[in-house]
Amino acid sequence: MTFPSWIKKPHHYLFLKIFAWFWVTVIATITLLVFLSQLTSNVGNDELRGPMLKNLEYTAKSIERIVAKHGKPTQEIVSHPRLSKHKLLYLNGEVHGVEMLSEPISKEIDLSLLNFTKHMRPQVIFTDEYQAYGPVEINVPEGKFYLYEIDEKRKKPFFVGLWLMPTWLKLLIAVIASLMLSFFFSRNLIAPINSLKETAKKLSHGDLTARAVFSTAREDELGVLGRDFNTMASQLEQLITAQKRLLADISHELRSPLTRLKMATGLAQMQADDSQQAYLERIEKEANQLDKMIADVLQLSRLEARSQALSLSKQSVQVIVDHVLNDARFEAKQCHKELTINGQLHTDIPCDESLIASALENVLRNAIKYAHHHISLSLAESDALYITICDDGNGVKEAYLARLCEPFFRQEHARDRNSGGTGLGLAIAKNAISAHDGTLTLENQEHGGLCVKIRLPIKSE
Repeated sequence: MTFPSWIKKPHHYLFLKIFAWFWVTVIATITLLVFLSQLTSNVGNDELRGPMLKNLEYTAKSIERIVAKHGKPTQEIVSHPRLSKHKLLYLNGEVHGVEMLSEPISKEIDLSLLNFTKHMRPQVIFTDEYQAYGPVEINVPEGKFYLYEIDEKRKKPFFVGLWLMPTWLKLLIAVIASLMLSFFFSRNLIAPINSLKETAKKLSHGDLTARAVFSTAREDELGVLGRDFNTMASQLEQLITAQKRLLADISHELRSPLTRLKMATGLAQMQADDSQQAYLERIEKEANQLDKMIADVLQLSRLEARSQALSLSKQSVQVIVDHVLNDARFEAKQCHKELTINGQLHTDIPCDESLIASALENVLRNAIKYAHHHISLSLAESDALYITICDDGNGVKEAYLARLCEPFFRQEHARDRNSGGTGLGLAIAKNAISAHDGTLTLENQEHGGLCVKIRLPIKSE
């Protein structure tokens, strides 16, 4: 006979684990309630009905009748075997607390617990040592008594203690037990989900080495999901690493024929007549543009792979900004645009001067290119160095904002190189800042234009 897989291997299925934890919680809660009910001393009661009530009332009337008829002491009548056979009768007097028993108590039991029930309707009274039935009122010449029948051999039933516990205590125990078990179960269930969430966040931020932490022994759906997720992440890392390596290798290999092309163009210019010079100059210009693009691709590849050695030295970022601004002011003036600077930086930090300058230059050139009339650069420092570059251009669509720092990405309305560039400037800038443990973020301004915010941490060399 072939059994379904969920019967043969129940630990492979999450719904069976949930089912098991539910019943473990229920059983543990009931067990704890019963255990605590046995530790506590409880007195409880329930209304007396049926034959037991009728027998007790019949006994009370018999005592009254015999005492009235024969004039004997009540204690003697109560102790007579005809009445007290197989049962212990207890009378509690209304006046002076007189008590009578049909026979000596076989062990010490506390009958004073019955005092608070004298003015109640007939009850079944539960204590830890015995059960009592009563009271039923008896009027004899000696005074008024309350009759109880005591069953000292019969202790409180197992679940009566649980029923007698205060409602608030039962609820508190149930909540605490379920909270504790739910905590352990949720850790078992939510921990791998949180691991997946954190790993997915790291992957989305470019950390391709991130992997979800899962027990290799876990065989349920979450375990399978975690292993499949890690396999996917490994394949993704291999593909992207191979893509970057291929791009860097191709760029590196293109430099040799490009160098030869530039040399051949130079030789041809020396021998060409005036009618051919314009074509050769065009070839030279495109070759130089291609050379710059290949250099950018190689630099970006090294930055992304963190393989570019940083030439760190303690530098004044203000001096680096001033050097970049010399060219930026000239370029803005040529485009009939205004560049304003606010604030100043006073703190020196360990950094690679050429990388920081390259990042600032790329951002400023973009701002000058897309601004209508005005570009602003703000400098501030507190816990870190903050550099904000804003323009008054059209801004960027929100859908494109997150992708603007991706290599070769350009907006749809700026696909040609003359207006949109190669799409490498911001990618190089972001990776250059990241290499210094800083951040580069993009935001659209409320009244139009784009803001690039750079944060560089202040740290010792």
